[in-house]
Amino acid sequence: MREIPALIVLVLLFSSTACARKNSPNNFSTIGEEQAILPPIKPSELDSIHSQSWHWYYGKFNVSYADSERKLGFKLSLKCSKDSATNALISFAAIPVFNSLITPDSLIYLNKKDRCFGAFPATYLKKLVGLELSLQNLQELFLGLPIAYQPLENVEVITSNHPDTLIFRQVNKDFSTQYLMAKRHHQLTHQHLNLSDGRSMQVTYLDWNKGPVNTPSSILIRILEPGNEATIKLTVDRFELNIPQEISLEIPENYEKCP
Repeated sequence: MREIPALIVLVLLFSSTACARKNSPNNFSTIGEEQAILPPIKPSELDSIHSQSWHWYYGKFNVSYADSERKLGFKLSLKCSKDSATNALISFAAIPVFNSLITPDSLIYLNKKDRCFGAFPATYLKKLVGLELSLQNLQELFLGLPIAYQPLENVEVITSNHPDTLIFRQVNKDFSTQYLMAKRHHQLTHQHLNLSDGRSMQVTYLDWNKGPVNTPSSILIRILEPGNEATIKLTVDRFELNIPQEISLEIPENYEKCP
């Protein structure tokens, strides 16, 4: 079970797009779309989605994970306080196995099976997987908000073959992100990210819960790298929005540091 912390990193860190390395816009493609680019604009569509008001989020997910070597199924319980903290609890067969707390500065996790813990500054995650963890990016992914969108920066508009689809790309010195939005429902359908080392991530929102703030009820994440493809599907079993959550994690006195 020692490989599961890496899985937590995979599920949670790949949702971060504050990449440690610069991505070239020329490496970014949209499958099935024309690549004519219009002059940069600042679209109100993305602004309005990005600025939706939320403060608390709770979601209980059924998660399936598969890559070229294995398949796993587990439960994920997620509590978020906006820009402050996220608590992720992973359970197998209704037994809590790993618990973690992510803040803007740190990551702490408990391995309940082996009765050990890990505590690291956020910068350790960059060393571990080559990405800097952004708590805000993580929360944006689960809330269906544009990941790493910068409202004060220009974006490129890409022509689409689909009349109901708007496509935007935003590029800065650290990362490139492409957003596909359904005009009819005024919500994202896809988010595409390319990493400079050849890996890429595609996030597809398959279904939504309707409310004052629409939130995804089914998310499919595809992570592609040379020689391997991993898929993560998250299906919401239960969720709450803007209801205060208790978010904390205590390390038991009898736990030792994980090897």
